[in-house]
Order: sequence, then structure tokens, then C-alpha cells
Amino acid sequence: MGRKVQNKQHKQDSKTKQNSNLNSIQKRLQPLIDKLLQLTTLPAEQNISKCLELQNEINQVIDQVTELEREIDLTYPADIRCSSATLDRFTKWMKENGAKFDGTKIAEFPGYELGLQADVDIQESSLVIAVPRRLMLTVEAARNSPLKPLVEKDPLLSNMPNVVLAIFVLLEKFKENSFWKPYIDILPTSYSTVLYFSLDELKELQGSPTLDKALKQIKNIARQYAYFYKLIWTSDNQACKILRKHFTYNQYR
Repeated sequence: MGRKVQNKQHKQDSKTKQNSNLNSIQKRLQPLIDKLLQLTTLPAEQNISKCLELQNEINQVIDQVTELEREIDLTYPADIRCSSATLDRFTKWMKENGAKFDGTKIAEFPGYELGLQADVDIQESSLVIAVPRRLMLTVEAARNSPLKPLVEKDPLLSNMPNVVLAIFVLLEKFKENSFWKPYIDILPTSYSTVLYFSLDELKELQGSPTLDKALKQIKNIARQYAYFYKLIWTSDNQACKILRKHFTYNQYR
């Protein structure tokens, strides 16, 4: 009996300490979030040099944000998603819930990470894989989740289904015992998109119309992150209470 009481008290103390740490980080982040929102809502510059100067300012703020968020950011070794145990769990979950992919399997391809490997000759026009809708992370599923009140009321979420899906994936990732955990566990931890480019790498795009699009994309995602950070910390919605524990710039991008 005494041990149970001690364990319960230990868990309560640990939770209190975690909440205190989270609130401390949030207070230090708040002025940086305000600064990021201010920089990413400035009128668009026509001069590329000015655009790069602004991007440098944005990067500096993001660097400070990610440094503070390091304590609460969920990180996993990159090789875990490609491990046989992770792939076996995902395959089992898919099949138990009605997916069919006989003659194929998920495998790791050197230099390309995960992909679908055929184990037999596949005839033209034949069905390769079938996935029931209930296994898919959809906007419909998000609207039936604790996100529903936010999706209905928030102007950004109600008009951008792709953003709804991004937030929904994070909600399921941060939840305990998510139905989609076997799928989420095999998702990449980083991507080869402009959102991961350094300023020097972006400068290599000068002279190409791609640079303008890249800067706009980075600016948009940074603005969305700042917007949702504020929303998550000012709402008592059940989904927001789950999200605020691990919602970071690295997770959102």
C-alpha cells in the first residue's frame, strides 16, 4: 500500500515539474513568437537582397525558438522508423484493419529510405495495394476528433484542409495510444525541402524563380507556426492541451 502511494506521489511530482518547465519555456518563447509573427507578416519585398535580409532575421528568431524548444521536442533516432520491428508493427496493423498488399512489402532501399518492394511479377492493370478509408488520416477524421471545435471556428483551419491535416497528424503523434501510431512511427523525421535549407543554400538559388517561391514557403510556414502556437496556448480546447506539450517549430515544419 505504501509503495503504491509513493509511486502515485512520484508521478504527481513528475507531472507538476513537467508542467512548471513547460510554462517556463512558454514564457521565454512568447516574445520570440511575437517577433516571428511580426517579421512574417511584413509586406512582401520586391528586391531579392532585401528578401534575403528578412529571411536572415527570420532564421535568427527560428534558431532561438528551436533552441528553447529542444527540451520539449519529441526526437527519435532516424534508424528506428526503418527497423524490422517498426515495419512489422505497421504491416500487422495494416492487415488487421483490412489493407491488402499481397505480393509486396515495405522495405528499405539504400539512399532512398522506405519504399514498396514487389516480391512477385505484377501484371499490368492488376490491383497492387488496397487501403480502407478508416486507415487514412483525413480531414473528415480530423473533424470527428477533438480538433472539431477549432476547425469549425478558426478561419485558417476552416479554409485550409492541408493545414488541418498537418495539425491532426501532430495531435495523433502527441496522443497516448493513437490508433494511427504504427503509421506515424514510420514517417520521416526530416525532409529534403526548402524548409530545411540554410541561408547559404537559399542564396545558391539566386537567379532562379525558385528562390522567390522558396522564401514565400518558408515565410508562410513560420507564420503558420507562430499563429498556431498562440492559438494552442490561449485555448482550453482538449486538442490544444495535448498539442502544447510538444508543439514545436521542428514538429510543425
